Amino acid sequence: MYIGAERVQVICRDRWAVLEKMKVHLAILTVLFLNACWYSNQPKQREAFGNTKAQNANEAKLCEYIADFTNLGNSTVDTTRIGESLVDPIDDFSNFTATDFGFVQSEGRVYKKAKTHRECDGKFIDVEYYQEFTDRVELASYQAYNDLFFTTKGKVYFWWVNSDGHLIIPVNDADPKTFQPFENVSGGTDKNGVYYGCPDYGVYRLDLPKHSKFEFVAKENNYWNSPHHYVIVGEEVYDVKYELKRGYFCKLDTTVSVNEVLKLKK
Repeated sequence: MYIGAERVQVICRDRWAVLEKMKVHLAILTVLFLNACWYSNQPKQREAFGNTKAQNANEAKLCEYIADFTNLGNSTVDTTRIGESLVDPIDDFSNFTATDFGFVQSEGRVYKKAKTHRECDGKFIDVEYYQEFTDRVELASYQAYNDLFFTTKGKVYFWWVNSDGHLIIPVNDADPKTFQPFENVSGGTDKNGVYYGCPDYGVYRLDLPKHSKFEFVAKENNYWNSPHHYVIVGEEVYDVKYELKRGYFCKLDTTVSVNEVLKLKK
């Protein structure tokens, strides 16, 4: 069948018009599809934002511990990961002024940076705060023997740290002018004798002869807060014992020699 040239031109023109309309329709459908995808995602974003606000509100509710530290330099729950610990650091320095020996002051009161443990949302957090020592520490008379032992108000003490913060442990009856702390034993010496003990039971004068030559040797189960020592005095070995009403005392031990005890030294 023969189709004239004019007819062919008409057919081609009509088909081209159809293709153009299809392209327009396809473009419109593409725009509509993309808009639909965008709008469908908006509720999720709004929901995520709402969940974040709810999470923060729940965290503030669950972390009610913060009320205890608001006036102690920590008024905001802003935890951060440090190593394996989750820490809520001090965030309010405006009312505290640094002074000597690591203390800070606020309105004439004395504080020291401390850390304690609190639970929030099923997690344990190391909460930093300024612990008050106004009644225990007098800055005018404070002198440090080393990082642990110090004197204030005419008495000798040492610092101990547990899960609640800093503790001040007295070295009972020690003379602050002549006291010299041991390096690896909870105690020391002064003009009156030898002092020995631990944070849990206190530190008292040990029943050793005054000005005697002695040496503490740690046993295998020795810890700072649970001390276990032999003490060598001359050629004799004493075992340092503890009884509730008696405290720490030295008991002569004839079952072990000086050389055997010295082998325990590391």
